[in-house]
Amino acid sequence: MKYLRRCLLIYACLFTAHVNAESRAVLSYLNAKNASEATIAKQLKSAGAISDVMAIINDNFRLETDLVFVFGADDGPLYDPTLSEIWIPYAFLEEVKERFVGANYAASGVSADDATMDSLLHTLFHELAHALIDQYQLPVIGKEEDAADALATVLLIRYFDQGQELAISAADLFDLESEESEDTLTAENFWGEHSLDSQRYFSTLCHVYGSAPQQYSDLLKESEFSADRAEGCIEEYESLRASWLELLAPHMRTH
Repeated sequence: MKYLRRCLLIYACLFTAHVNAESRAVLSYLNAKNASEATIAKQLKSAGAISDVMAIINDNFRLETDLVFVFGADDGPLYDPTLSEIWIPYAFLEEVKERFVGANYAASGVSADDATMDSLLHTLFHELAHALIDQYQLPVIGKEEDAADALATVLLIRYFDQGQELAISAADLFDLESEESEDTLTAENFWGEHSLDSQRYFSTLCHVYGSAPQQYSDLLKESEFSADRAEGCIEEYESLRASWLELLAPHMRTH
C-alpha cells in the first residue's frame, strides 16, 4: 500500500510538472524610449484584445516551445525562429495610427485607435502563422507571406466576434501603405517575399467577402470584383480555411 501511494504521488508530481512545463505564448514589454512609446505601452497593457490573443493561442495550440511576443523591439514586425520570439516595435503602432489619422479613417465609422488595434491583431496572427509553420514544420505551397496573411484572416474570423470587421481594417492599412510603397515600383517589389500591398488589400477583402458573402456583399462594389471573382472568393476562402484547419488539427487541443 505504501508503494502504491508512493507511485501515485510520483505520478501526480510528474503529471503536474508536465502540465507546468507546457510551452505557452507569453507577453513581454520592453522599456519605452520616450513618452510616446510609454503611452503606447500603457495602452497595449490595458488592451483586452491582446490578452485575448494569448488566451486563444494557449487554449487552442500545443506549442513546441515557448513563444514570446516582444513589444518594444527595435525591429519588426517579424518572427525570429532562433529565439522563438515575435517582435513588434512601439514605433510600428505609432506609424499605423498616423496612417489612419492622416486618411481621416474615423469618417468610416471606425476610430484610428480601433483600426490600429484591429491591424495589430491581424499582424499578431500573421506572425503567429510564421511561428506555427516553423514549429510544426508545416508544408507551404506558394509564398509563405501570403499563407500567413490568409491564416491571420481565418483566425480573426474564427475566434473574434465580428472578425471580418477587424480584417477589413487590416486590409485598409494595406491599401494606405500601397499609396506610398507603390508610387515608384522597382524590381524588388516583384521578386520580394511579400505580395504588393494592393494585392494584400484585395486578397484580404476577397477572403472577408468569401467568408460571409451575403453579409459583405457591399465589398463587391468597393473592390470592383467581377461576378466570377466574387464566386471564386467564396470557394477560395472555404478552401484555405479547411486546408489550414486540417494542417493544424494534429497540433490543436481538443475541447
